[in-house]
Formats: sequence, C-alpha cells, structure tokens
Amino acid sequence: MPLNISKLPIQETLHGVTVRDPYRWLEDRSLPETEEWIREQQRQCETYFEACPDLDTLERRVRDYLNVEVVDQPARVEDRYFYRKRRRSEEQGSLYVRRFGTEIERLLVDPSKLGASTSVGIHSIAEDGKLLAVEVRRGGEDRKEIRVLDVEGRLLLPDRIPLGYARGFTFVNENTGYLYAQETLNSSNEHSIRLHNIGEQARDEVLFRVPRCAGSRLILMANTDLLGAFWIRHSGSGRIADFWVAARTSPRDWSKVFASRQIPYSPLFCQNRIFAFAETASRRQRVVEVTFEGEELRVVVPETESRIRECAVIKDRLYLSRWVQGASKIDVWDIAGQENIPIDLPEDGTVRMLPCFTQTADGFFYSRESFDSPPAIYEYDSRNGTSRLWYQQGPLHRGRSFKVRKEVFPSKDGVLVPVTLVTHKEEINSCPSPVIMTSYGGFGVVMSPQFSVLVAIMMELGAILAVPHIRGGGEFGKAWHDAGRARNRQVCFDDFIAAAEWLCNQGISSPRQLATFGGSNSGLLVAAAMTQRPDLFAAVLCIAPLLDMIRYESFDQATKWRDEYGTVGDPEEFRALYAYSPYHHVAEDINYPPTLFVTGDKDDRCNPAHVRKMAAVLQERNSQKSPVIVDYSEARGHAPALPLSVRVSALARRIAFLCRELAISLPKGDLDVAPRS
Repeated sequence: MPLNISKLPIQETLHGVTVRDPYRWLEDRSLPETEEWIREQQRQCETYFEACPDLDTLERRVRDYLNVEVVDQPARVEDRYFYRKRRRSEEQGSLYVRRFGTEIERLLVDPSKLGASTSVGIHSIAEDGKLLAVEVRRGGEDRKEIRVLDVEGRLLLPDRIPLGYARGFTFVNENTGYLYAQETLNSSNEHSIRLHNIGEQARDEVLFRVPRCAGSRLILMANTDLLGAFWIRHSGSGRIADFWVAARTSPRDWSKVFASRQIPYSPLFCQNRIFAFAETASRRQRVVEVTFEGEELRVVVPETESRIRECAVIKDRLYLSRWVQGASKIDVWDIAGQENIPIDLPEDGTVRMLPCFTQTADGFFYSRESFDSPPAIYEYDSRNGTSRLWYQQGPLHRGRSFKVRKEVFPSKDGVLVPVTLVTHKEEINSCPSPVIMTSYGGFGVVMSPQFSVLVAIMMELGAILAVPHIRGGGEFGKAWHDAGRARNRQVCFDDFIAAAEWLCNQGISSPRQLATFGGSNSGLLVAAAMTQRPDLFAAVLCIAPLLDMIRYESFDQATKWRDEYGTVGDPEEFRALYAYSPYHHVAEDINYPPTLFVTGDKDDRCNPAHVRKMAAVLQERNSQKSPVIVDYSEARGHAPALPLSVRVSALARRIAFLCRELAISLPKGDLDVAPRS
C-alpha cells in the first residue's frame, strides 16, 4: 500500500526543544483523509448516543426550557422599539419594530427567507430609525454579512457589505450611505474605512487606510459629531495604538490624536469630546479626557479596584458597569467628572448593559439573570433615573429554588480562592454527590451568576454546580487577571485542580462523581486539568476549545490573543505554552477520563483543528479505554446561533453524556415539566 506522505508526523525544534505534531495533517480540512476522519467521528458519536436510553426524555426536558418565546437585542430610537424575537417553535429569531405605547409589532426580517442555518441580528440603526443595518450569519461563525433594510418599506436593499469581521459601521447624515470597516478573507495588505453610497454600484470610496499586519485591527468609531479610526497592532511583547479623528461633516479630513500609545488605552466619544479608558501605574482603570492633540486634560472618572466591564454614553453622562464585591453595579458620571447616584439594581445575579445605538437617547437597556432566573430585560430612563421591566424570558418557576453557598479553598501556592456551590438540596453535606465544575480563568472574565439550561437540568437530577473563581479572571481586579495570564497561565490550572481536590477532600464529591465542562478558553482549562490530573475527573465536556497551544497563533484571528496567552516566538513564553499545551501532554500509558468534544467547521474563533488533533491523539492509543467522542457539525461555529431543533439535540447529548459517565439515573417517566411562559 503506498505511503501517505500527508499523514506523516511532523517534528520541529523550537527554541532548542523538539516538538512532535503527529496529526498536523488534520489541520487541513480539504484533505480527503480529514473528511473521512470526521465522518468516522460522526458515526462513533451516533453509536454512543444511541446507547443512551434516556436521550428522548432529556430532549423533551431541554425543549421545555428552550422552546419559549425569547426577545433580545432591544433598542429604542425616537418613538420606535427595535428587537429580535423568536416565538415558540420557531427555529430562529426574526427582527421586529413597534411604536412606543403600542403592542402592535411589524416583522422586518425573517431569517428563514435567507437560507438554512441563517440567523440575523441588529448591527446598527440610523439616528432617525429609517434604516437598519442587519447582520447575517450562516451557522455560528464570527464573520457576518451586513445588509441594509428600509424600515418603512420593510425591504432589504441590494446594498451589502460582504462576509467578514465587522470592525465598525455608521450611517452617514441624511441616510445617503454608510461608512464601514470590514475585514474580509480577500482583504489586501491594508485596513481601510470605506464610504458606500446607497443605491450606487460604483466601487466604495476609501476614506482612510493603514497597513495590515499579523494581529492588527482598524476599528471605526462614531457618534453624532465625530468619527474615529483606532489602529491596534503588536509591538515587541505588547500592543500599541494610533488614533485619528474626523468630523462627520468632513469624513475625508483625518487628524492624528496620538501615536504608538501602549494598550490598554481605549478612546470613546462623548458629544464632541474625546475620552479614554486608561490604566494607571497600579494597573487600575480610570477615564480621562483627551485633547485633540492627544494630551490628557483631566480625570473624569478616578481609578477604583474594580474594572469597568461595559460603558454607555447617553447625552452628557457615562454609565459604567462594574463587578464590585460579588455584585453588579452601574455607576453614573457626568462629563464634568461629578459622580451621580448609581442605578438601583437587584443585589443578586448578573447585570449586563446592552448595546446602545445612539448617544442621543433618553436611556438604555440592561439585562439581569441569575443561577435560577433566565435573562430579564430592563429599560432605564435617564430623565428620572428609574428602571422598568421591559421583558422577562420564561420559564421562571420550576418548583425548587437553588441554594447558593460561598466557600474558599487553598490553591497550590497557598492563595485562598473563592468557590461558589449551587444546588437544589437544602444543604450540602459530607455524602459525596455528583458535581459538575466549571470556570473560565482568562481575559479578566468574572464568573458571575448566569442561567444555564444544562446546569438547571443537571441540578434537577441531583448534581451540584461548583464554580471556582480562579486567577486569570477579573473577580479581584487586574492583579487577579495578571496572576493567571501569559507566562503565569499554569496558575489557572493549579487553582482549578486545587478546587477539584478540595471538593473531594471535603466529601462533597469524589473522583468518580466529578465532571468538568467548559467552552472556548474554558475548554482549554478543562482539557489542561484533564491531562495534568486525569485521576481527578469522571467526565470532561470540552466545547470549542484551544488545545494545541504551540500552533494556536496559526489559526484564523488568534494572534490577537498574544497578550493573554503569550507567543511561541518568545523563548520564555514558548516554554510556558509548551508546558501546559494539552495536545502535547497526552501520555501513552494513561486511560484519560471519558471526554466529549464539541466543535464544527464554522468555528473561526477556536479552529476545529484543535479538537480534531486532540481527539486523534487520545483515541489512537491502546491505553485509552474510556470513550472519547467528537460531536462534530459542519454548521456549528463559536457563536450560539444554530436553529432551535439543533440546539435542543446538541444540549440533550451533552447532558446525556454527563449522566451516563457520572452514573446518574433519570427518574421513570418525564422529568418535571417547566411551566410555559
């Protein structure tokens, strides 16, 4: 039989270290061998779940939760509300508009008319509400096409921005056209901001351009007065940025504000002024006003321990969302630097400010969710400082409320790390129980209370949720993030493993009853924990992860994460990456825990090659007796944008996997049915 050269292992020497890559060929999706491998994985996946007798029951329970009316992406422009709504039994959400003070809504865009696995969302709205920029996705990819809708005529115009990564959009005055920055696969060696005149087929005019290099970005910013061009690129071990502005009335006349400024440093507009989020020497954030020559004029919002998570600018006020001592908070500051009374928020749960499409509005929207409550949307009125419930997603009541317990545990280096335990039980005792554990540990993300259908159903079946607030997150400011970032990444895994050990030592769980789950950066976390301590876990659910950390920069847009993970080009950062890269630490003689990988061809954030290679290296060893399953879909991407029926099936499979490997039996008959909303 002829030797298949494409499938030969690769061996490289990097910074004096020999690195093996036995499944490099699986990076190439176009190879017939890769296609054959995927088809075999899909067959094995079907066989595994055909042996799960309770899958139909779980699908019905998942559908009870997911098949409810869902409204999101609300925006108010003048006297009209725009939003996305998915009615019960619809596969995807459609875009609607209705007048203030009435419940009569008009359908604007139905994604079912645009093709299978297509979803739509609100991208931008003209100041007068007469034009809508609609983002169109196929599957769950990050790239999107932008279409323009005539709101009054409810008609998609021929004008469109081709599929790519959206970096900014704004309609020009009088709605005669729009400005945009969009990275496409066919982009040249430059970034640009372009002007398109609606109704014209002529080539879009380039108004601004800068060079393009690995990991660089050009972001278009805009408000009613100003345009901004924010160019970010790598320099040495960090990132720098240049910033230009132009008046909306003169979009071809750009003036440089600053050059080569160290990131993090993020400008924003407020009326005709330039503000910026800036870090102090102590790594804390503050908001400053910047002159048009780039000089810091004054401090508008002083530094605090807690980092700013979101910001909305409404007229002459800044609304800043923070996570402070385990609770959400929205501060209010005027442009003179005076702090106003903060917005009154519920004490528990997680509050997120939703995108605001105009700074001239009288308020904005925010959502609130918790472990036992799906998202509710509130509209805040800046004129009187009050909020009202605008929409509540159901179902709300499931018979038993969740119990939340806060604890701390010592990590490997002795640092005390908090952990949140959530259960349906009256109390957590010393009798070991099934536990599902997750965290994130990266990018300064706070693990705040969120509603999860997977978690809700697993707790109905007797499992406990454990969420350790490991370093790399943002629970305790920038220092907590930096403690698990780049060369310090192993600290994240140490914290996570220490949490698993603590759960077992406390008698809350046991290695035979402890499962981990996570996606994206959290997928890297659970995979690294599995390869470092396979004896601690009974099951691993790994969704859309990074796994080959030596080549992560080679895929898609991943070079933008060098600040978070480090780069293989730096010898010390390479050694840190190689020391924990899950793909490179699969031992020949270990039977790793049962693992379910979830990925798909449309994932252009965490490339599916990570899963293909990791699954292959796990499966093709004689010592691997536990199942390693790959749930692979051509349409699945990183964004949660698949049709309802696909989501129901996929989520039921994940729960069935956890139940099977944790030996959780379902009660006879259906699970308790969630009330309809």
